[in-house]
Amino acid sequence: MSQPNTLRSRLPDVGTSIFTVMSVMARTHGAVNLAQGFPDFDCEEGLQDLVLHFMRKGYNQYAPMAGVPALRSAIARKIEATQGVAVDPETEITVTAGATEALFVAISAVVHPGDEVIVLEPAYDSYAPAVRLNGGRVVPIGLRPPAYRVDWDAVAAACTARTRLIIVNNPHNPTGQIFAEADL
Repeated sequence: MSQPNTLRSRLPDVGTSIFTVMSVMARTHGAVNLAQGFPDFDCEEGLQDLVLHFMRKGYNQYAPMAGVPALRSAIARKIEATQGVAVDPETEITVTAGATEALFVAISAVVHPGDEVIVLEPAYDSYAPAVRLNGGRVVPIGLRPPAYRVDWDAVAAACTARTRLIIVNNPHNPTGQIFAEADL
């Protein structure tokens, strides 16, 4: 007797996204939705025209995996001009479809089974699933209201030989806290 074909997902159970919850709350209360990018204005006409121009010229195909070389070079030049840091566009720049993909790629590049990642909580809800999908373990460090400051002593105490990342985003998502320069 043969067994039915079953697929076993490696994806972690993430439950309902906080974005879903916050979007419902914003609609219910007539509030501005700051949970994610929901602009309430049209895209600038000049940008629409530029996109249409390049689509008509045939720039609407899949890009190379790391991104269009000219775009990666332009990003490298901008980083050097604004940050004073030289980066190699061939090996140090990857263009992604958005921030969540970029975060997943970055986490996947360094987190392996058994590794630990320190995450400041409350946290953007894509961090933990990406860490778990790569076999890592999230080590939460709570930010306390109303200031939501980082307790660096707690972070230091949580660091182990298995710590691979400390995720700090600024402004902090979801609190909106802008960390002091000393915290960065």
